[in-house]
Amino acid sequence: MKKLFTLKSIKSKSLNGIIYVPSDKSISIRALIISSICLGNSKIFNLLESEDVKHTMKSLEDLGIKILKKKNFYEVYGNGGYFEKPSYNLYLGNSGTGIRLLTGLLASRGIEITLTGDESLSSRPMNRIIEPLELMNLTIESNKGCLPLKIKKIDKKIPVPINYNLKIGSAQVKSAILFASTNIKGTSTIIENFPSRDHTEIMLKFFGADIIKKKNKIAISSPNFLKPKVLTIPGDFSSAAFLIVATLITKNSKLTIKDVGLNFYRIGLLEILKKMKAKISITNKKKINGEFIGDINVSSSKLISASVNKKIIPRLIDELPILFVAASFAKGESKFSGLEELKFKESDRLSSMAIALKNSGVNLEQKKNSLTIVGSNIQSGGNIVQTFKDHRIAMSMLVFGLASEKGIVIDDESMIKTSFPKFKEILNLVGAKIEFLSK
Repeated sequence: MKKLFTLKSIKSKSLNGIIYVPSDKSISIRALIISSICLGNSKIFNLLESEDVKHTMKSLEDLGIKILKKKNFYEVYGNGGYFEKPSYNLYLGNSGTGIRLLTGLLASRGIEITLTGDESLSSRPMNRIIEPLELMNLTIESNKGCLPLKIKKIDKKIPVPINYNLKIGSAQVKSAILFASTNIKGTSTIIENFPSRDHTEIMLKFFGADIIKKKNKIAISSPNFLKPKVLTIPGDFSSAAFLIVATLITKNSKLTIKDVGLNFYRIGLLEILKKMKAKISITNKKKINGEFIGDINVSSSKLISASVNKKIIPRLIDELPILFVAASFAKGESKFSGLEELKFKESDRLSSMAIALKNSGVNLEQKKNSLTIVGSNIQSGGNIVQTFKDHRIAMSMLVFGLASEKGIVIDDESMIKTSFPKFKEILNLVGAKIEFLSK
């Protein structure tokens, strides 16, 4: 019988060093998808080899796209937007980004196909992409708004461009529309009420798409003829976030994280942490394939509380769990509001984190869409955290254990590999104490 493992983090003396984090998951997935619709071969350097990215790659290969791993890059043989119909369903594991973006891409390609995922992904809402795609005369059937998603053949209905008012801050919904639009004649426009990460717009433009962004309006015109490119994936800011907060809340720590993506719509966490008196600076800032990158320098800090409202939430949605950890060790009362979208991730992260932190001794109050945390530089810990199979809950609470008096045990570590395959090893390399426990 195969042994199962949990992880335990123990209070650490200090974290020090110069480190690289894994490549950006969001950009890696988009690079594979966009390369597949080019006519010709694209080379992707520094592609993240996590479970979510591998599921996207495998799905594209099942659709007839040739992808080869070379010595230090992946080569994607683009078919100009033509896909073969596989004889079985596409399985995306736990990847919400992969399944929503591929659904948008394939919906306008005239093939009938079913997309599925694991138990966690199967509970996440899909109507948010189905609605705009159906307005484009595309047909997607679902299980009451959840997986599996069945893309039906385009018969008599002619796909049409749309003008869409996007009322939630969701890069996945926006990207699904943009990818569908790459194969629909005419111009589709999206109005964003709450701007979200714009990796798709940046990369489509980099590959030669006719896409224009002005303020909160995005317009894409087709047909598009995308040219193959050579691109390098930057370090993942969402992964760097765990190292940043770990450094801030442990004593005598100083860390430099190299070549991290600094997309404006991803670094809301830095703005909030600086308001909390975090010692953070950016050096060596530059631009690669349309994205800003740089080195993040961070040192131990005496954090103070902050207020976080709905306006900035889309710019730090994935970093909220680790920001809750930072707030737990900050002086004063931190208030977070407008947290609706946090409920629709790999778990209900609002409830998951509230339960985990409360059981770890943190004084907090959870309401419907808000959380108030009363921080202290001393937190007890010493408990086993239920992760609800959510990688960010697992990693956030392991970071909590690096500064709490009694450390933290998580109930499952297996899902961490979906986004940060060497989380334990990289943290331990700079001085953390995270170890396996068998069960």
